[in-house]
Amino acid sequence: MKKTIALILAALMTVFVTAACNTGVPAGPGGDTAAGTEEMPGNTTAPVTQLGYYGNVPLADKEKFEGKEFKIATYKGGNIDIYWACFFDVDEPDESDRLQADAHKRNVEIEEKFGCKITCDENWTWAGYKDGKAYMYQLAGDGDLIYDLYFLEGCYAMSDFIIDGMLYDVSTLPYVNLDADYYHSQFNKTFEMKSKNYIFSSDLTYPCHSAQRIYVNEDMLVNLNYDENYLYDLVDDGSWTLDVIFRMIDGLNEDLNQDGIMDINDRYGFDGMPGTPLHFFSGAGLRGSYITDNGWEFDYGSDKAIKVVDRLKTFCDSPDTYLKEWSYDPFLKGNALFVSSGAELRQIKNWELDMHIGILPNPKYDESQERYYNMCQGGPLIVPSDIKDPEFVGAMIEAMSYGSQKYLVPAFYDNFVQQRIIQDDRSRENWRRMLTEWSVFEFTYLIAPNEDLQNFGPAMFPIFRIVDGEANTYSSSWAEVEDVMKLVCNQFYKKFMSKV
Repeated sequence: MKKTIALILAALMTVFVTAACNTGVPAGPGGDTAAGTEEMPGNTTAPVTQLGYYGNVPLADKEKFEGKEFKIATYKGGNIDIYWACFFDVDEPDESDRLQADAHKRNVEIEEKFGCKITCDENWTWAGYKDGKAYMYQLAGDGDLIYDLYFLEGCYAMSDFIIDGMLYDVSTLPYVNLDADYYHSQFNKTFEMKSKNYIFSSDLTYPCHSAQRIYVNEDMLVNLNYDENYLYDLVDDGSWTLDVIFRMIDGLNEDLNQDGIMDINDRYGFDGMPGTPLHFFSGAGLRGSYITDNGWEFDYGSDKAIKVVDRLKTFCDSPDTYLKEWSYDPFLKGNALFVSSGAELRQIKNWELDMHIGILPNPKYDESQERYYNMCQGGPLIVPSDIKDPEFVGAMIEAMSYGSQKYLVPAFYDNFVQQRIIQDDRSRENWRRMLTEWSVFEFTYLIAPNEDLQNFGPAMFPIFRIVDGEANTYSSSWAEVEDVMKLVCNQFYKKFMSKV
């Protein structure tokens, strides 16, 4: 049941993570080495003489932080679990699990260097993406926001938090250097509003970052007389497009049990869920809605959006696609060439697969498109506006982000990705690029004035109807809600601008 729910939620989110993979030396003065006399980077301008650093935090600041406790709040399972967990605090690690062991090593190192304590409480149940918000609002109402950092479920809009003044602009915290490569620039740039970062992401939450992607059944691919490197070569030379998928799946449907009914037990070229076509919507470079210096902008009604959905109508109507169920059964049984997924990557570890699979980015709309676009999700963090010690909170966010690049990201790739999940080097390289140079984020995934706009809402429900075989209602559906959406968004923007 838990696996099914995770898959459904990920498909509806159409999203991922998100994010940047950085395993090298971080930007800035560099680890624990002596720095000489220089201007301290970040938000502090005081000169520093002969000090080492942990990330952007001078090690000599230990006397400021001695005995303090950095408190993180998350949902049950958000700290240590097989899904959507971030390994904030692992007091008794399972030493056979490198992610747990290295997260523990990171925290011990930080606690020893700064004389502090890192704790994480799991205080609410992940249910419908609202319990975490309710919990935080309750604490705010009681005047008792006792936590320094929150990792909520991560896929509901936080616009009310912003308007109500509940979030701290993390870019102004002492020591935090959002330009360092252990913060995720694409994510932070997307959700930045008038140079303010109320929602941010870093390597601290890297294990739950994810991207929309295509899995290919490599055994079926070879059986169809394709070279095993055929698709990877297409990706590398920029010619992996919707046309390629449509051509490759053509004629692959087969009534395997010969019962005269094409259902979940039969063979298809492409498997997915009702929300899967939205992956191709974003893969074509469509952003949905976003904020510019002039307020909200939309591309739902653009000529390109209409052309893309017209093509998706043809795809959804094909007998070679199966998009009816909230599961991936045809692919998991080895009976589909492709499947599209936006779920958390670590779920693959629990799939019982009797085949080799490869990972590909969302295809381009056509070859004139300059780059691939992979919608990412996962990992958003927020800081309450009434934290008691901004200097300590900034130092711990910086230190844990840097420490996560140092320990957690290598553990994620060396252990989970290389040994348990992704089975070949070219898939691993595609995954890395999906989370870096090909990554994009949908603004209303986290900032939407109402639920109708969230997560490509104006596109999602018309596409559901198209999947069900109804006429292409996309253009008329957007026209029906366009005026209301613009009104609501502009009202939010006006409220926001009155507060900055």
